Amino acid sequence: MKWVLTMIAVSLGVGCVSKNQIPAPDAAMVERSGQSLEILQQGHAIYMIQCGRCHEPMMPSEVSSADWHIVVPGMAWNAGISQGDEDAVLKYIMAAR
Repeated sequence: MKWVLTMIAVSLGVGCVSKNQIPAPDAAMVERSGQSLEILQQGHAIYMIQCGRCHEPMMPSEVSSADWHIVVPGMAWNAGISQGDEDAVLKYIMAAR
């Protein structure tokens, strides 16, 4: 029964947010992360476009850093994106957390 409730919650988008609420890269993210604004913008764009093809993007802060390091490679493989784009997505997510 718990599995069924989980599937219903996922299908209804519980835990996901509107694309308008996902934080865009800014100077504070650049300073916190030590990454360039260009890399963070690239990662954000890929995150919004590629991840949004199959599901609503999740708020980066709602998933632990350790879990993102597991999820992103798997999703990147599923999406067929390059290693460079995968790295940019992970850098953006870590900066947005």
